[in-house]
Amino acid sequence: MKEAGRWDLSPLYDSLEDPQIEKDFERLSKIVEDSRTFFETEAGAVEQIKEGVKLSEELSELVTKLASYLVLRMNADTSISKTIALLNRIRGIMAGFQPFEVGLKRLVAAQDIDELIKENELQHYEFMLHESKAEAGFLLDAELEELIAHLNIYGVGAWENLFDQLTSTASVEMDGESKTLTELRNLAYDPDQELRHKAYEAELSLYPQIEKSLAGALNSIKGQVNYLTERRGHASPLDESLFRNRTSRETLDALIDALIEKKDIFVRYYKAKAKYFGQESLHWADMFAPIGKLPSGYTVEDSREMLVSSFEKLHPPIAAVIDRAYEDQWIDFYPRENKVGGAFCSNLSIIKQSRVLSNFDGSFSAITTLAHELGHAYHGARIEDHAPLSQDYSMPVAETASTFNEIHFALEQIEASDDPEIKLGLLDSLLMNIGQTCCDILSRFLFEQQVFERVQNENLRSEDLQTIMHEAQVVSYGDGLDAESLHPYMWACKGHYYSAGRSYYNYPYAFGSLFSAALYDKAQKEGSDFMEKYDQMLTATTVSTSEETGALVGLDLTDKQTWIKSVESFEPYVAEFENLIS
Repeated sequence: MKEAGRWDLSPLYDSLEDPQIEKDFERLSKIVEDSRTFFETEAGAVEQIKEGVKLSEELSELVTKLASYLVLRMNADTSISKTIALLNRIRGIMAGFQPFEVGLKRLVAAQDIDELIKENELQHYEFMLHESKAEAGFLLDAELEELIAHLNIYGVGAWENLFDQLTSTASVEMDGESKTLTELRNLAYDPDQELRHKAYEAELSLYPQIEKSLAGALNSIKGQVNYLTERRGHASPLDESLFRNRTSRETLDALIDALIEKKDIFVRYYKAKAKYFGQESLHWADMFAPIGKLPSGYTVEDSREMLVSSFEKLHPPIAAVIDRAYEDQWIDFYPRENKVGGAFCSNLSIIKQSRVLSNFDGSFSAITTLAHELGHAYHGARIEDHAPLSQDYSMPVAETASTFNEIHFALEQIEASDDPEIKLGLLDSLLMNIGQTCCDILSRFLFEQQVFERVQNENLRSEDLQTIMHEAQVVSYGDGLDAESLHPYMWACKGHYYSAGRSYYNYPYAFGSLFSAALYDKAQKEGSDFMEKYDQMLTATTVSTSEETGALVGLDLTDKQTWIKSVESFEPYVAEFENLIS
């Protein structure tokens, strides 16, 4: 029997005891085992590529089905240890697939792609084949890649696990109670200013317990990434990240330059918020403080009606996906014991559906979060008909549809409100989010860039990392924030720094927010005609570079002015916020 308010995972598997899970693991192991002798046949190169693609397709669908189900179950109930064991089993099996992947890419690289795509079975993989040919130039020998994949489980993977363990268990006393890092950071949103400041001071006092271990982990991870990046032939970890993200250095430079050049728009927002609290520049502990009023007391059914109505006016296909998500139990709504916090969306092209995790509490922000996550679901619907190996979009465009939805819903609510206190609260919510994805993301990018450069020649102590972070925040926030209150340990509470496979996890979020803002501006000016282009663009995200994606909707992403105009689109809302504060 399906439980109300919870997602339905039965299209994947009935339960963790479903015998089909073990059958799929056996099939996965068999595919990987067969892949070890795949290139020993006497078939020609073209035939081997066609058969290799078929094998990769079957494996991709099996891994997607197994891993998606296990990750969804794990996030819905972290007390089930079996999910982690099975996920590690997948990682172990897949490490053995590395030699085949290397071999196939090298075989593709030796061919004329224009000739390959004349084959019926390969025509729809033109982009993937070109990408594979490029990737082959950055691969080590097959045996080395397999060895690295296995060692990563016990090497950088162990450093990642250390970060998770230390940050989830460290605690400090506040007001006679033991508080974890997560609990203290969540108090940043509390309406009580005294409590916010007390929690911030307690948070800063917690890090000395774990700073040396985390600094050691960070040095080790970044050092390995630097070494392997160089061995594979990339100029730097940033260049490797851009290559994986299908984005040019020219586009990134234009984005970063625009963020720095136009940060004063957000400095104005922070100074206006500081004025609300009687400050010259905003104290870090007040950055997420709620001001004004935000509507609350909504039910799940209210959220459905509001979102479907909102997007029906903008673009009916988006509204249809949202309505289906509620109707067919794609969403796990409510917080509960052993369920992870936050929210995310998992696209499941294998069953032409998505699943959304939320922690719905009846607040306005909870509905905004659903708008965001269901944007990911709409993106998933746009790409679900691609071939199995052409269903992955890169990080920069991953936040496009979600942030587009969020911007639309937020601005519609701001426009509809005639209560100054509610309008102030809505504007603060909007600007708080966009300020984070511009200023905070910029500081994270500048920090990581410095760490990668310096860790090649020195072992960075916690004191060094604190200094680098402080300098990055000064550049990013200007005098919008009180320099004496900046957060020197932001490197110690963000997990993405501690991943060898997700270097520079930050700039794609600024890309996604500003790209979405530019798209929404076009949608408002061009109407339904533009939304057809928008759909085509989303569909193309898995088979295009970032620049090609932008060109489909008339945006030159290598031009700094594109990004400047996007940042400037928020200036009227900053001005309105300033007026309401005054």
